[in-house]
Amino acid sequence: NQWDRLYLFDLLRIVGTTALHISCCFGDLESVQLLLSAPGIKVDIRNGSNQSPVMLATNYDVLALHQNYMKSCDNFPIHSVCKVVLCGNSQAGKSTLTQSILKYLRAPEYEIPVGEDHQSCVVPLTTGIQYHDVKHKDGSMKVYDLAGHKEYYSSHSSCLEAISLGSPSTFLLLTDIHNVANVKVELNYWATMIENVCSKCPHPSEIIVVGTHIDEVVDKARLPGLCELLKGYAEEAVKKTRHHFAGFVPLNTTHFTSLGKEFFPLLLATNEVVRKHSPAISLSCHVLNAFLDQKVPSDVEAITLSDLLLLLANEGKHGLSTNKSDIVSFLATLADKGSIMFFPNADQTDDWIVIKQDVLLKKVIGKIFAPASIDPFSVSSNTGIIPISELKRIFPEHDTDMIVPFMLKGELCHTVVDEVGASKTLSDCVFCPALVHTSRPSDVLTPENSFEWQICTVNGDEFFTTRSLYAIIRRLSIKFTSPSEDTKYKKELRPFSHVCQVWNYGITWTTELTKTCITFIVEMSESFQCLSLIASATHKNDAEYPRKLKGVLDVLNQCLLDFCPSVAIAEFIRCPLWASRLRSSSAIVKLSALRQKLLNEGKALCGVHGGEADLEKWL
Repeated sequence: NQWDRLYLFDLLRIVGTTALHISCCFGDLESVQLLLSAPGIKVDIRNGSNQSPVMLATNYDVLALHQNYMKSCDNFPIHSVCKVVLCGNSQAGKSTLTQSILKYLRAPEYEIPVGEDHQSCVVPLTTGIQYHDVKHKDGSMKVYDLAGHKEYYSSHSSCLEAISLGSPSTFLLLTDIHNVANVKVELNYWATMIENVCSKCPHPSEIIVVGTHIDEVVDKARLPGLCELLKGYAEEAVKKTRHHFAGFVPLNTTHFTSLGKEFFPLLLATNEVVRKHSPAISLSCHVLNAFLDQKVPSDVEAITLSDLLLLLANEGKHGLSTNKSDIVSFLATLADKGSIMFFPNADQTDDWIVIKQDVLLKKVIGKIFAPASIDPFSVSSNTGIIPISELKRIFPEHDTDMIVPFMLKGELCHTVVDEVGASKTLSDCVFCPALVHTSRPSDVLTPENSFEWQICTVNGDEFFTTRSLYAIIRRLSIKFTSPSEDTKYKKELRPFSHVCQVWNYGITWTTELTKTCITFIVEMSESFQCLSLIASATHKNDAEYPRKLKGVLDVLNQCLLDFCPSVAIAEFIRCPLWASRLRSSSAIVKLSALRQKLLNEGKALCGVHGGEADLEKWL
């Protein structure tokens, strides 16, 4: 009405009046809710008359909404959260340091108990990822203690990718200072891992390198020079990434007295840097976090997105949008902040929200991928195939409907058929490449005069990850060993074990086409610096042969792009027949050199077939 328009005109004349001021003043609940959900909104901003938006509120519902948002921000301050990830090889001292950090943060005024030995509180071998949520006087810290066994590396990467999409983290990279010979290799590996898992995060993380076990250095006079050498190695490894080197600290992790002087102040200062570089988040994320904490029963480990939406609709008066896309966005932010694990599914299964992360990361993933020395987990004949009924037997207290989607989303497994002729569905078994520990079968031989394509790391300090290898095996086993229109098995569901052979470093399968039969072998070198594709066809002139070859190469390159984006590569071709034609003494030719050689020597071919552009396309 006219009076409202006049009042609005007067309000707009006041310097500093915002849309939130106006919405509160006119009691527009929908607009207030929309504005409060915007990332970085300043709720208590004052205008020229020193009025905050809530001071102008004329509607009780608006006032109640504002109070609910402010209460959630105070009780569940997501904006002050910092993720701290401890990584390093087994026995580096990660669990000991984790316990020291927890005790330090929980002490009043960050007091350091002088001379206290903390070794007795440590579990000798970590399984999976130990998750801790610590609230302290300066904010909140989500601590992830990664087990150092190689069997966990792939699942570690999958979990870290899920929490490294928007906000940076503080990484504590621990290395045994006593084991100087392997320090450089360890640092390069973990720095590469950090670079790869954080590839989708727009902001660089902070890396503190910790040299542990200084008490085991017998000649104490060597210690300063040793620390300086390791610091140089650490700086060199981190500078190869886009992340920041925050410092190097030598520690005896079992005693607080050696920790307090340098480490804890550095950790707190680094966390503050990480918080400042973290993107602003919506206040609705605080409200949703409070809702999950207060409304979801305490004994529930995980819920589906549909159940959460139903709970939101039934509860009401929480001030949150019940629109699915909005809630998914808020959940993704909470996952990025380490408050939950959230993985939307592309298939028909419902999206899962894991509230108790320690259950999933330690008790479930920690058991499935545990090395035999910690917790033997028997799968059928070491094929990597796990019947879902077996998962239900091993984890009777956990929901397998949550476990399997998590593993599928993280590309840790895929569903398969276990037997021929059995009345089974595609969801009866899962195949986990990481659980195959056998060597290359003796009957898998490289055919003579076969074609080989090699993808190698350019830098001797770089390497491909186990995560990329298992993703390659998984994707190849899905795309090229499943029944398809160009195989004679197009109407049969063949058992997985009859389709391909898998070992700890590779996979082989045979594709039968109309005129030819092609055998493929894809294998990673033990150094993880060379990935080979070997192909042999009964009739190489079949037009389907290069098409199939290109399809496999596309999968390999896409996997390396997805999981090793920071690694520089060079491609080589090995073909004995080409060696003589190219007047080369070696059967291995670098791809770029081969292209140039063919271009230089192919002028006659260009004249016949229509020019250099056609030759480029043919190459």
